[in-house]
Amino acid sequence: MAERMQNTDRITPELRAWLLAELRFPVMATISADGMPSQSVIWFDIEPDRDDTIILNTLRGRLKDRHLRRDPRMSLCFEDGTDYVTIQGVAEVSDDPARGDAEIAAMARRYGKGDDSYAHGERVPIRVRVERVIRHT
Repeated sequence: MAERMQNTDRITPELRAWLLAELRFPVMATISADGMPSQSVIWFDIEPDRDDTIILNTLRGRLKDRHLRRDPRMSLCFEDGTDYVTIQGVAEVSDDPARGDAEIAAMARRYGKGDDSYAHGERVPIRVRVERVIRHT
């Protein structure tokens, strides 16, 4: 089978179904102060009524939080064997800890975990505005 690459600027209905069909743990890349990429595995969700917004969450002060406040460009890579999807976008970091708490609790339920499955503290909700989607199959 020949390799195929698709590029879009949105999460298509087909891609949304693929992303949510099973629990996926994307690798998130942010840009450190020295310009080097910094990667970490993260939980995610997709904004229910939008095809251009990914929901993320972290603790205030973590590298992800600090990097995105300085430079909001980032990417997520979702893999399935040798197939993968990369979503590039710009993060909007919020200072609403109530929303952050609610969203991390919802993600913990989605991932089949309880309240003790994530680090508690001041949670930072993040919205990623999708600019480019690359799907390699």
